[in-house]
Amino acid sequence: TNQIGKDAPNTWRTLTFDEWKYVVFNRPNASSLKGVAQVNGVNGLILLPDSWSCPADVTFKSGFHSSDGVEYYAAYQTFTAAEWSKFESAGAVFLPASGYRYGSGVDDVQYDGYYWSATADGSYNAYYLGFYSNHLSRSYAYRYYGLSVRLVQDL
Repeated sequence: TNQIGKDAPNTWRTLTFDEWKYVVFNRPNASSLKGVAQVNGVNGLILLPDSWSCPADVTFKSGFHSSDGVEYYAAYQTFTAAEWSKFESAGAVFLPASGYRYGSGVDDVQYDGYYWSATADGSYNAYYLGFYSNHLSRSYAYRYYGLSVRLVQDL
């Protein structure tokens, strides 16, 4: 329910680079509103709403594991499908570690996640948000890479 962009209500779109930057780094309490986890067997990043209130019977640990690797998402924290349902009902968003596509191959599934922004960097590149079990980054890549897209809806 957070107003981020300037589009008309109920418009689906991709976040700009500055909006990703705000959500993951610059909003109040940003560091406590994100964390890596394995959810129902899938590695990824959890983003929480500004007004987060943890549901009963589950515990959320913000942040990242100190090591990089597929196994460290679950080592940091794990949630079942039933537990995730409670998180989702409370406004949490899950970004799977879906890797990337290059040509006909898909690499790094379950290892890292890359999500495009709507912001180009020159003629050939666009900015993205990337995460691993031990950190989060922002950068740019050639637009022919197959990175994930997370649509958002302005309310």
